[in-house]
Amino acid sequence: MFGSGSSFALLEEAVRDGRSDVAVVAHEVGASAAQVGIPLHEVLDHVERAHAGDQPAFETVRAAALAWAEEALIHHANVSCEDPLTSLATVPHVRSRLAEIYRGAERVGCPASDTSALVVVELPVTSMGHELEQSLRALEVAEVLRSVFSGDETVAQLSARRFAALVARERADGVAVNLLAMLLEEALGSDVQPRLWVEHLPGSVDGVARVLAGLSE
Repeated sequence: MFGSGSSFALLEEAVRDGRSDVAVVAHEVGASAAQVGIPLHEVLDHVERAHAGDQPAFETVRAAALAWAEEALIHHANVSCEDPLTSLATVPHVRSRLAEIYRGAERVGCPASDTSALVVVELPVTSMGHELEQSLRALEVAEVLRSVFSGDETVAQLSARRFAALVARERADGVAVNLLAMLLEEALGSDVQPRLWVEHLPGSVDGVARVLAGLSE
């Protein structure tokens, strides 16, 4: 993708020439600017200046703003995608991955709830110790989750006691959950009784934030 400076110049050129793809170029402007950390208000200022005093079309402004917002969210998720100690994915990264899954499902006309699910592990309150003990316990849970779901699944820590693997729907079956329970007992000891369940995804991406908020409590 070309840099934000050149994209601003291309936008000015597209407006000056009266081209029909001004909104497309504005979309590129917004995305490029977000990648290099240019704030949204500066992007919108550039869009206005490119029109040399005329009022930009709503479609042009909307394209720049939406592209900036989408790219900014991706950038934020990339910056904070893993916990530095445990290497477990963070909640923002899970949210980003789910957004990708819903977009892909929409393209092929198949509900995301039919293709993916979250396998959740919740440790009991009584098993929680001080911060170091929690981190060590998180590493043990993560190792078990990754041994059961050893492909490209996203393994995350949602809260101090909750962990999840974002997996293909057919992998979230009784065999995998039973294996997970057995390996967790071996790793954590029989005195720790984690709760396991399959969290089905909501029908639309609009419900993702609510589901993750509930799991992160």
